[in-house]
Amino acid sequence: MQIRVEEEYGYRDWIWTPPFEEEWEVVEWWKTNMTPEFVDEFVFYDITEIEGEWEEIEYCDYNEKDFDGMAHIHESHDSWLSVGGIRYDIEGAEHP
Repeated sequence: MQIRVEEEYGYRDWIWTPPFEEEWEVVEWWKTNMTPEFVDEFVFYDITEIEGEWEEIEYCDYNEKDFDGMAHIHESHDSWLSVGGIRYDIEGAEHP
């Protein structure tokens, strides 16, 4: 499984290979582990704190069908994961 990730802080693009095979596993992991505290205190400064394999890529036009999902990572209030056509925000995040 590969997720294309846009990292706003640092303006980098990544391919994330999470340590899961199934979409539901990634979604459950996201809901459980991507807390506002984790995102704002760790992920904001080093995206590779998220478990799995990370490959930094050059920005280019891409076809969403080439990936199993998409994500945008920045602060907790505007980070999200999209898998199976459903968007998952960070639960409990407060907008400034």
